[in-house]
Amino acid sequence: MKLNSSRVAAPIRRHRLTLISFVTGFSLLTYELAAARVLAPSIGSSTYVWTGVIGVIIAALSLGFFVGGRVADARNKITDLAWLLLLASLMAVLTLIAYEGMLQSIVESIQDSRLQAVVAALTLFAPTSFFIGMTSPYLAKLNVQSLTSTGRSIASLDMFNAIGGITGTFVTGFILFGYIGAHEAIGLVAVLLLLISWLVAPRWYMAQRLAVSAVLLLCALTPASALPGVVKIDTASAHYEVIKGFIDTRQVTGLVTGPSGTQSAVYASGVDEPVFWYNREVSRLALERRPDSVLILGGGAFTLPQYLSEQLPDSSIDVVEIDPELKEISERHFRYTSPSNVSETFTDARAYVNQTDKRYDLIVVDVYGDASIPFTFMTAEYGKAVASILQPGGIVVANVIGGLSGGCREALASVDAAYRSQLPYAYYSIEQGRDERRTNFVMVYSKTAESFEGLGRLELPARQAFSDNFAPAERLHYQCQQVRSQV
Repeated sequence: MKLNSSRVAAPIRRHRLTLISFVTGFSLLTYELAAARVLAPSIGSSTYVWTGVIGVIIAALSLGFFVGGRVADARNKITDLAWLLLLASLMAVLTLIAYEGMLQSIVESIQDSRLQAVVAALTLFAPTSFFIGMTSPYLAKLNVQSLTSTGRSIASLDMFNAIGGITGTFVTGFILFGYIGAHEAIGLVAVLLLLISWLVAPRWYMAQRLAVSAVLLLCALTPASALPGVVKIDTASAHYEVIKGFIDTRQVTGLVTGPSGTQSAVYASGVDEPVFWYNREVSRLALERRPDSVLILGGGAFTLPQYLSEQLPDSSIDVVEIDPELKEISERHFRYTSPSNVSETFTDARAYVNQTDKRYDLIVVDVYGDASIPFTFMTAEYGKAVASILQPGGIVVANVIGGLSGGCREALASVDAAYRSQLPYAYYSIEQGRDERRTNFVMVYSKTAESFEGLGRLELPARQAFSDNFAPAERLHYQCQQVRSQV
């Protein structure tokens, strides 16, 4: 069957091909970063999750290259490119519509977080990546005008595609996530792919394409749904949810950074005491010693710095938090007042420990992202660095998730070894009634033997600490995570 001549597309100008190549590169990397954000609340943001997302998207892209090349040679139709871009936009819109229900189903039916990440990426993000991949062979074929310039023609498209990817990475990571969420970022990708589809044969089936485009635009620009009492916030560093709930019949406002639960909270009634046991225990130890200088690694919602600033008005408290947006979040939702005796530094906590020339009487370490600790906090180099900024007679108090037996024992022992490489005396406490196979441990480390009320001596076999070169934090976290369903 032959098409009506009025509907046959004219050749595409090369500058349009270049623009399409740039935008598809931009869209793919923005989509990939947004994909990891979408998975974070339900599955987490560990290296395993990133591995699943990146691996699946690259596999889908490669399959798109393979299929697209063969289809382009067999059909040789310029208008196919418009349909591919339209289909990629449609798949991105379907991601927006389906991801909440799909993720809930995946988490409920699959226990292994690694498999959860792979299945979620396959169902939600592979289709869009596949159709974006299919466009590449079409672009290359349309851009080649003679055999003598084949290399330059294909290389120029690859270059602009890569530049688009680089631009998408930096713009999304450094700028967009400071203003819009992952849902809106995927909507932006859908809109961009839809718009550039019109660069290909803009008059071809115009009425039908306008109707489809209007529907896609409406879906892409529809705001994310929100549960009552839940505020979703995306920053350049992470995805957060501010929730309302109850702990022991008392209403609280909590900060959630992943699937493991609430990381920080304040009582809705305005009571200033810490909500969680480990914060109460850290506060108790701090009030017993009344240190002149305190360093808190990991600000969270700044609930602990706020409480300690009120209880220790003569102490100087330095807080190191990687995400500067958390200060505003804490002021808005968690009654943080930026007390005069608290100084905030927004940088990586390990980098601060390595670089500071200050010395502290008390160092509090609470650097968990969701329920996993960065590998840089379980190495001998870290242990040496943190001991070097401790005043004579000072102590380190660390919040650690682990166990005295079973799958979480190695995680606890690995963190412990890093501290004890320089601070040989170790003490601990856990909340009464908690299962010692997996729970929060408040650990205390010192250079000399001391006596702490309510703390016992930690008796773990001596072991060599990991190094910055090798610290299998992901494996240890995964191993301990499996214990969670058993306790």
